[in-house]
Amino acid sequence: MTRMRLARSSNRNFWLGVYNGIFVNGSEAFFHSALVLSPFLAALGAPPVVVGLVPALRVGGWFLPQLFVAHQLAHEARKMPLYRRTSLSRTISWIVMTTSVFVFADRPDVIVMVVLAMIALNSFSSGVSGVPFADVTAKIVPHYRLGTFWALRNAIGGALALVAGFVLRRLLASDLPFPQNFGWVFVFGTALASLSYLSFSLVKEPPGAAVPRLPFRKTLESIPAILRRDPSLRRYLRVRFLALLGLLADPFYAIFAINRLGAPPSVLGVYVIVATIASIAVNFAFRVPANRGRNVSVLQVSIGLLIAAPILALILPSWHLFALVFACSAAGNSGVGIAAWNLLYALAPEKERGLYIGLGNTVLALPSLAPVLAGAMLSFFGFRYLFVVAALMAIAALAFAFRFRELRALDLRALGNSG
Repeated sequence: MTRMRLARSSNRNFWLGVYNGIFVNGSEAFFHSALVLSPFLAALGAPPVVVGLVPALRVGGWFLPQLFVAHQLAHEARKMPLYRRTSLSRTISWIVMTTSVFVFADRPDVIVMVVLAMIALNSFSSGVSGVPFADVTAKIVPHYRLGTFWALRNAIGGALALVAGFVLRRLLASDLPFPQNFGWVFVFGTALASLSYLSFSLVKEPPGAAVPRLPFRKTLESIPAILRRDPSLRRYLRVRFLALLGLLADPFYAIFAINRLGAPPSVLGVYVIVATIASIAVNFAFRVPANRGRNVSVLQVSIGLLIAAPILALILPSWHLFALVFACSAAGNSGVGIAAWNLLYALAPEKERGLYIGLGNTVLALPSLAPVLAGAMLSFFGFRYLFVVAALMAIAALAFAFRFRELRALDLRALGNSG
C-alpha cells in the first residue's frame, strides 16, 4: 500500500510539473521577448538600447541571484516553500505591468518605465525560484524520464502557444487602439503565467540531501576548486556562455522585419505560430535521444539551429520568408533548454546540485546582458553587423561543444543510476 501511494504521489508530481510547463509555454506566447515585448517597446518609442534591456532583464535577472539562493537553500531538505513565496511576487509583477498599459495609455514614457521595472521584478523573482524548481524537478523526475518530461511540457505547451498565436494575431489586427491591443495580449499572458506558478506550487516535494550551513564567503571560495576539479563543468559553462552570446540579435529580428522589410505588426502572431510549431517539432524529435543519454548530440544540433537563425536573417529577401528565422531560433532554444538542464543534472553530485545550478546560472548572467550591447551595436553599425556577430558567437559555441566526451559518459552514467 505504501509503495502504491508513493507511486501515485510520484506520478502526480510529474504531471504537476508538466502542467507548469504547459502554462509557461502558453504565457510565453503573450510575453515573448523578441516577438511581443521588444516590438511593443519599440512602438512606444523606446531606443534600441532600452529594447535590448528586455531579454537582458528576463534572462539575466533569472540567472543572477541563483548562486546566492543555492547557498541559502543548501542546508534545507525541502525547497518548495521558497518557490511558493516567489510565485506571489511574479504574479503581482505581471498584473501591475498589464494594468499600466490601460491606465497610462497616453503616457508611453511611463509605460516603458513600468514595463521594464516589472520585467526586472518578475525575472529576479523567477531567478530566486529557479533553484528550488530545478532541485525539486531532479527529485521528482528520474533521469530516464527527463526527455519525456521536457517534451510533454514544451509540446503540449506549444499547442497552447499555437492557440495563443492566433489570439495574438487577432488582437493585433483588430480595431483596438495601440497600446490597449497589447494590454489585452498581456491580460491573457498574466492569466496563463499565474496558472503555471500555481501548478508547480502544488507539488509535494520529497525530502532531499541537506548540507551544513556555511558562510557565503566560504561558498564563494569553494568555486575555484570546483571549477579546477571538474573540467566537464568548465566546458559546459563555456559552451552555454557562447550559445547565449549567439542569441544577442534575437530581440531585433521582429523589429528588422517590420522596419526594414515592411512586415505588418499583425504578422507577429504568424511568427509566434511558426516558432511554436518549430519548438513542438524539436521537442518530439529530441525526446527519445534525450531519454537515452544523448543530450550532447541534442545540444550540438540545437546550436546548429541557432547558427542558422542570424544567417537566414542576413540573406532572406522578404518578411514572408522571415518566419524561418524565428523557426530556427525557437527550435534551437528549445533543444538547448532540454539538453542543458539534463546535462547539468548529470554533472552535479546530489549534495552539490544546488551549488552547481546556482554557480552555472550565475555565471551565465553575464552573456545574457549581450542584447543591451546589441542595441548599442545596432545604433552604430546596423542590423547586418549585429547578425554577423550573433552567427560567429554561435559557431564558436558549436566548435567547443565537440569537446564533450566526458560529459557524454556522465550523461549515460546518470541514465544508469536512475534506472
